[in-house]
Amino acid sequence: MTLKAPLALALAGLVSLSGFSAEAQAAPKYGCFKVTVPSLNIRARPYSSADVIGVAKKGDILEKRKLFCTPRGFWCAVRKGSLEGYADKSNLAKLPCP
Repeated sequence: MTLKAPLALALAGLVSLSGFSAEAQAAPKYGCFKVTVPSLNIRARPYSSADVIGVAKKGDILEKRKLFCTPRGFWCAVRKGSLEGYADKSNLAKLPCP
């Protein structure tokens, strides 16, 4: 038996005793948005000419990834499942996260 296995078990025990979980270590939520248009492009960068990397449908809930939207406020960093990109803020409505 190597030293790695007992050390890993000890660290796992400390994490469980401290009350921290994977959920507690997740990125903070800054709020959520609801898509208000039939189809919304999610882009790789906060520009209308940026590549479309995904699409959200009307009623979809998108998680806000950053505290603030872009300086002019036109684009917001969003997450839809594992997809992360930028969406046009004018097509989003703020709402509390579920």
